[in-house]
Amino acid sequence: MESKIILPYAPILVESTRSIGYSFESALADIIDNSISKGAKEIHVRFDANAPQYVAVIDDACGMSDEELVSAMRYGSRSSQDVRDANDLGRFGLGLKMASLSQCRKLTVITKQNGKIFAAQWDLDFIIEKKDWIIKTFRGEEIESFRFVEELSQRESGTIVIWENFDRMLNGAVNPRKVFDEKIELAHNHIALVFHRFTGDEVPSKRLKIYFNNSKIEPIDPFLSNHPATQPLVEQTLLVENSIIKVKPYVLPFASKLTAKDKKQLGDLADLRHNQGFYVYRNRRLIIWGTWFRLIKQHELNKLARVRVDIPNSLDALWEIDIKKSTASLPDVIKRNLVSIVENTVGRSERVYRYRGRKIADDDLQHIWNIIENRGTFQYLINRDLPLVKQLEKSLDEEGLQYLDSLIKTIEDTFPYGDVYFRLAKNENSAQASSLEFEEAYKVGCDMVESVKSMNGDIGAFLKTLSKIDFFIKYPDVVAKLQEEFSDDE
Repeated sequence: MESKIILPYAPILVESTRSIGYSFESALADIIDNSISKGAKEIHVRFDANAPQYVAVIDDACGMSDEELVSAMRYGSRSSQDVRDANDLGRFGLGLKMASLSQCRKLTVITKQNGKIFAAQWDLDFIIEKKDWIIKTFRGEEIESFRFVEELSQRESGTIVIWENFDRMLNGAVNPRKVFDEKIELAHNHIALVFHRFTGDEVPSKRLKIYFNNSKIEPIDPFLSNHPATQPLVEQTLLVENSIIKVKPYVLPFASKLTAKDKKQLGDLADLRHNQGFYVYRNRRLIIWGTWFRLIKQHELNKLARVRVDIPNSLDALWEIDIKKSTASLPDVIKRNLVSIVENTVGRSERVYRYRGRKIADDDLQHIWNIIENRGTFQYLINRDLPLVKQLEKSLDEEGLQYLDSLIKTIEDTFPYGDVYFRLAKNENSAQASSLEFEEAYKVGCDMVESVKSMNGDIGAFLKTLSKIDFFIKYPDVVAKLQEEFSDDE
């Protein structure tokens, strides 16, 4: 047998690895991971949307020696099998290079340690020219020309990572500045969420400070942990392969209890529904969120349920954490332990939605509108127990039910309380008595019966309830005719 060393062809492989799937925001978060792992207490993200665009990440961490810098610039600088420090946010030793070069063609790293400054650079065009894995290194006066070096000179230690030449992002863009600004905005919100437990640490002295062009990022807490109406449930501890996993469920407050600031953190109603589920943290850094890992389906009534899961980096392989640290898989070994936790949390979420106050009307009639008293306030909500509504729900799939639910909520939320109050206060006549002609009311009834028929509903049962629906009380002749005409269809 004969063995040969076959080295990958640098120009082709380095271009191929750019397509591994990093988004701009996940790539930037990967660079911040490195700063945190090195002990940074303050991180500045500097950028300029005007050509030539750049992004720079400046930290006050421990920096690197010349040898450490060269090692950090090497692809696969550290094995994923290595035992890492408990607070290390790294994974494969690829993040600095692959995350950066997925977004730009030139990566420069400048670092300071023990009073000495070193710099190295990956330049994809230089690699293509030389046809080999060659980095540029700089010394002395050569370094002084780089951006923000003067800031590093004023620090005891630290590192600067600079991205330049954003070919994939900006090539062909009609408005490059707008595209760049949109990416920065996405990254701002992403980092505010992903690192919220660092920037919002319960101990003020331990809080990490992250700035975007000198504007401090405020943490986005997906659990609204400090909100008085948030329901934190009992934290549970799971032991897997001698490592501890902590699971803590939360049930968010109902929308009416949220302030404008709360809603800004949680997003709109669509975001609230989409972001229900597990929030998996690796060393307090958010990895994946908005999924139930197929334990249950996303549902409108579940959208207040969120479950925080803390895992150590020693279980990366078990959770199948990817290079980008943006996806994970739920290990079968703990799946059964989470089912009961999920069911309990979802049940709490449903109860929050189902509590809508006390009905004012107490009679045998089926009202189209229910008047609800809720701790001193009143609402008019559509009666979802009406036979026609129930029949409609039976005929719809899950997506259709969501549309129906959204439609009903929209009608309820836009009830013109102010206008009704204003007109009644002016003693304007309201349509309290029969406001439709016989034929008009009869047509409404016929349409309802036909709808029940089209959905294969029980026409007889529906006809019997007509006289108890408040709309038809005003039209007894219509009820009699409908019952007479359609009784043969039972």
